[in-house]
Amino acid sequence: MNKKTVFSISIWLLLGLLSGFIFLNLTSSKSLPDVLEKASPSVVNIWSIKKWKAWQEKSNLLGFKRYQQVVKTGFFPNGSGVVFDNDGKIVTNYHVIKEAYKNNQKLIIELNNGEINEAVILGFSEISDIAVIQTINNSNLKPLKIKRNIDDLRVGEQVIAIGNPQGLGKSFSMGIVSAINRQFKNVNGSFIQTDASINPGNSGGALIDREGNLIGITNLIETTSGGSQGLNFAIPIDEVLRIYDEIIN
Repeated sequence: MNKKTVFSISIWLLLGLLSGFIFLNLTSSKSLPDVLEKASPSVVNIWSIKKWKAWQEKSNLLGFKRYQQVVKTGFFPNGSGVVFDNDGKIVTNYHVIKEAYKNNQKLIIELNNGEINEAVILGFSEISDIAVIQTINNSNLKPLKIKRNIDDLRVGEQVIAIGNPQGLGKSFSMGIVSAINRQFKNVNGSFIQTDASINPGNSGGALIDREGNLIGITNLIETTSGGSQGLNFAIPIDEVLRIYDEIIN
C-alpha cells in the first residue's frame, strides 16, 4: 500500500469520525420543550398577603347610603424565586421580599403544579439584592441544576428567562447573552446582559442556558417605559452562590 493510498484512507477515516461526532451532538441536544418542562418546576411564583383599610357601603336605610371602614385581605404578586435544595430553600431578589419583610406580611409560594406553601425569610443581602426564603412545607420541590463552569459562558449563547411577569403566571422568554460583566455606577456587582424579555415580576426568577442549567438570577431592567426594551440583567450564578452560602451559614 503506497503513501498516497494510506493518506486517502486516513482522510476518509477522519471525516467519518468528524461526521459521527457532529451527528451525536446534534441528536443528543435537548429539545427546547424538554428543557422548559424539566426546569419549570424549579421556578416558583412569590406572592404576599396584604391587608388594607377600605370603606364599604352598609345596608341602604331609608334611601341613605352609609359606609363603614373594613380591613380587606388579598394576594399580591411580588416576583419569582428559584429552588436551590430539596429542603425548601429558595433564592430570590431582596427587593422581591423587601415590603413583606418590613411590613411583616406573609409570603406565599406558588409551585408549578398550583400548590401553595407559606414561606419564611432566612436572610438577605440588601447590597447584593439576594434573599433566601424557605417553605414551611417543602413537598414537591426540585432544585434547578447549576452551571458550574460559568466562566465558559459566551456572548451570543442562547438563554431562557423563567418567571412570573406582571403576576400573570409562569412565563418563558428566549434570547441571547448580549454582554458579560456589565456594570453600573449606582448598582453593586456585575451582571449578565440578555435580550430575553424580562418584565416586573420576573425579578428573582431563573436565567438558564440551552441545556437547562441555571446561569443567573434575573434582577433588573434598563427601561424608559417601565417594560422590557431588550436591556435586561441577571446576577451571575457564581455571585449568587457566594451570597447564598454567606446567608445560610
